[in-house]
Amino acid sequence: MNPLKDYIDRFLDSTPEGFEVKVMPLQADVAEICREAADADFLISGVDVPEEVFRAARNAQFIQYMSSGYGQLPLDVLNELDVPVAQMKTHSISVAEHALTLMLTVLRRIPASTQLLREGKWREDLDETSYSELYNKTVGIVGLGNIGRWVGKIVHHGFGANVVFYDNAEIPLTVSEMIPARSVPLEELMAVSDVVCLSLPLNAESNKLIGRDELALMKRSGVLVNVGRGEVVDQDALIESLREGYIAGAGLDVYEKEPLDTASELLNMEQVVCTPHMAGVGWENVQRRIATVWQNFDAVLRGDIPSGVVTTAKRAMSTVATASR
Repeated sequence: MNPLKDYIDRFLDSTPEGFEVKVMPLQADVAEICREAADADFLISGVDVPEEVFRAARNAQFIQYMSSGYGQLPLDVLNELDVPVAQMKTHSISVAEHALTLMLTVLRRIPASTQLLREGKWREDLDETSYSELYNKTVGIVGLGNIGRWVGKIVHHGFGANVVFYDNAEIPLTVSEMIPARSVPLEELMAVSDVVCLSLPLNAESNKLIGRDELALMKRSGVLVNVGRGEVVDQDALIESLREGYIAGAGLDVYEKEPLDTASELLNMEQVVCTPHMAGVGWENVQRRIATVWQNFDAVLRGDIPSGVVTTAKRAMSTVATASR
């Protein structure tokens, strides 16, 4: 396994009887990782696992990917190997709360006000036309998956916001009624929303989905929040829109290239709040992720379909009584 270091101790402490876990550090030799993977019944994958490791895991019945976005996975290889691979869906609450934090921080101009306070300027920038509420605003959610649905619930039920959404996948009517949210074309969403929240995974269809033309449709008072993937937005076009005042602000947790260059203009714009791809971070989420791993392993051993499978193979071809030897 090769998870983020925050998980390792907690994960090992939770290991059920009958399982043996082998931790492979990031700096381990690829050939050594491949040898260990070849003997494993289950694989737990971080974000930087080479393709040859997956190919070497010939006995693996199931692979648990510890991240939510799975654009880095070699899905063609995994589909060819006919091994079910699951993403993590436990992060949705943390990411949705972070999205809301970015919205409110930008709308209330918290960083700029804090900086003025540090400079000894007390209420000297309180132009009330520059500060906004979320109440009764229209929030447009691009990507109504697990994260988008949580965002919709929070802003509607907690802040009285109207919710519209765009998703190229068919969303069950019961889901949109539960929020409630109205499906609209992307162009309409960009034009009517006071806050546009992006919660999309990265794929061929979402890459650069939000470019200069889409940003030009937004209100000048509009705010863009991105907690999905940075590549969904044309970052140069976004910087231009912010610089020219075509939109009022942005809250960003993800970027086209990560880590974000410290020379990026985004970091020097007072109407922009940047965080270091941390929306899913939180000890509660760690606990949920660890529980999900063992629940999915148990499902595989029972011959059931684990949660979050993203490959064409949904169920393991065979089961065993115990996990990795």
